[in-house]
Amino acid sequence: MRMLAIELRKEKRTGVIPVLLAVGALGALYALANFLVRKDTLLNLPLEPMDVLLTQLYGMLMVLNMFGIVVAACMIYNMEFKGSAVKKMYMLPVNVPGMYLCKFFMITILFLAAIVLQNLALLQIGRTELPPGTFELFTLIRFAAYSFITSMPVLAFMVLISSRFENMWIPLGIGVAGFLSGMALANGKSELLMIHPFVVMLKPAVAMSARPDITVMLVSMAETLLFLGAGMWMAKILRYE
Repeated sequence: MRMLAIELRKEKRTGVIPVLLAVGALGALYALANFLVRKDTLLNLPLEPMDVLLTQLYGMLMVLNMFGIVVAACMIYNMEFKGSAVKKMYMLPVNVPGMYLCKFFMITILFLAAIVLQNLALLQIGRTELPPGTFELFTLIRFAAYSFITSMPVLAFMVLISSRFENMWIPLGIGVAGFLSGMALANGKSELLMIHPFVVMLKPAVAMSARPDITVMLVSMAETLLFLGAGMWMAKILRYE
């Protein structure tokens, strides 16, 4: 907890906190504005109202979330590389893998806060704008959890990449390349494409149903643990030179 508190104080100076909170707020405003402007068009789609609410608005939310994760992950290690602070940690009583884990938890908690903000907007839309009797709170919570879980591989991957490159533009470029390639492959039928973490994150956005895909969830959790484990192993074994 002490190390987590230290990380929180650090992140107040990096811009990570406002970036992810802004992602949540912008996503919420987008969902409200988009649904109010396109309400009649959206509700006339041949889909259940809850599928309309969740799948038809999630595409842009996912883009915001993805870029928020990429930018925040790039920023979260940038301060450590400035002034070679990360190299000096080996001379201090600092658990470097523990620091890595704290950074991962910090960005995860902030991203979860962004997801909550966005889904509060969807909750308001569902309660006030959907046809009477069609809003299902459980379906909203389930989809929110699904979108969070499928975002975690990208988050874990980007924290890993950010921790290994001193130049922030390299992980940023990798994140943009991941997004573009993920967009190109997201509609592919082969399950092998899900080794690509950005494809996994895009799965809820390209679906026409709000029902979670169990296979996608299992792959998401496996990739998250894999990238997190690899990052902690590298933090322990590969010293910063």
